[in-house]
Amino acid sequence: MIAPESFELSDIDGTSSPVSEVVPPEHEDAVREAAQSCPEQAIFIESDATAERPRETTP
Repeated sequence: MIAPESFELSDIDGTSSPVSEVVPPEHEDAVREAAQSCPEQAIFIESDATAERPRETTP
């Protein structure tokens, strides 16, 4: 899994969820890579002046 420090994997159905809404600066590149490589295109990054937040949607 890309960005394991930012996402947790469900043992039940294999989906992942963000650990936190706020991505620390040192994890931003990995979260961007996870969003770009998500096969379901379910990870969206919302950014503002202070933070980036990963958000997953259920297909």
